[in-house]
Amino acid sequence: MAVSVGLGAAILYLGAHAVTGRQGLVAYVDLQAQERALEQRVAALEGEQANLEARAARLRPASLDADYLDERARITLAAGNPDEIVFRLD
Repeated sequence: MAVSVGLGAAILYLGAHAVTGRQGLVAYVDLQAQERALEQRVAALEGEQANLEARAARLRPASLDADYLDERARITLAAGNPDEIVFRLD
């Protein structure tokens, strides 16, 4: 009888750790959720990187976009010609 109670307690203990332990089922589900969130963050950052690379490419001497350069200079310096009317849209 004592042996079966001891074995039952050991099985319960190991089963509880398999579900709620540091490397149990609950921790596994949490890690999967974290992985999905990090994959979404990586995708967003890759999109932002592609956008920044495209903007930087427009400012390289070999492929300089004069209109884009003028636009960036006006925005950065908040400058315009005296005869211009500037509208800022946020």
